Amino acid sequence: MKYSAGQAAKATGKSIPTITRAIKSGKISASPKSGGGYEIDPAELHRVFAAVMPVSDVTVSELGRETPIIPNVLQEKVKMLEEALADARDDRDHWRQQAERLAMALPAPVATASGQGKPARSFWARLMGKAEAND
Repeated sequence: MKYSAGQAAKATGKSIPTITRAIKSGKISASPKSGGGYEIDPAELHRVFAAVMPVSDVTVSELGRETPIIPNVLQEKVKMLEEALADARDDRDHWRQQAERLAMALPAPVATASGQGKPARSFWARLMGKAEAND
């Protein structure tokens, strides 16, 4: 049984224009029908485009054999990610404690720029050479 362009598109998962372009470019040989369209030999079609397995061909019993493998792999990955997250949290807590200890050891910040009780002059005051008001 030969395929029409629509049947060939369904069998390969491609669009009808893709099939007809392949015929017109010579990638697939097909014979034209008298009423329009093409007759495509399945062997010739699948030489160029791989066949797509229809969803209805997969049975529940086939899926039942393969399904248990997936949760085992996922459980292993989840366990690995949980361990990595626990390590990251331990590192975070360690660095946080170290930062807190260092913050307690620092001297209190000084409110003035010169450290002698005088406020710092503004940028514009320094630029224009204005004297300080307290001098």
